[in-house]
Amino acid sequence: MEFQHVSVLLEETIGALQIKPDGIYVDGTLGGAGHASEICRQLGDGGRLIGIDQDEEALTASRERLKEFGEKVSIIKSNYVQIKQVLQDLGIDKVDGIILDLGVSSYQLDNAERGFSYMADAPLDMRMDREQSICARDIVNTYPEAELSRIIRE
Repeated sequence: MEFQHVSVLLEETIGALQIKPDGIYVDGTLGGAGHASEICRQLGDGGRLIGIDQDEEALTASRERLKEFGEKVSIIKSNYVQIKQVLQDLGIDKVDGIILDLGVSSYQLDNAERGFSYMADAPLDMRMDREQSICARDIVNTYPEAELSRIIRE
């Protein structure tokens, strides 16, 4: 299945960022790079975009989509909760804007083997990062009821 992406609220998001040509921006949930590519279009030679995602298929698609922007773009395999460390590793101490598009992508829902879909009969997986060893099937079938209750509650 080909990774396809249509950005939601693109104009509103980009407008709210008030992009400066020499700014540094982070897309903490890079996905298909729809928002990121529009940010890059508005950056000048001194601007930079850091894209973070943990889904290797999304990273592959975003690398292809953003390759025309060359050195302006740094693509990092990580989780946005690690943003402080990612920026520290890149020697960046402040940024001009951050976007997070939280949730599951339509690609993940539509691709039955990813185990997110409620429309396909497929094993329950639900890993954003498929290199993680534990999947949703393991959790719901092996965790005690009290632990499942805590996870859902929190």
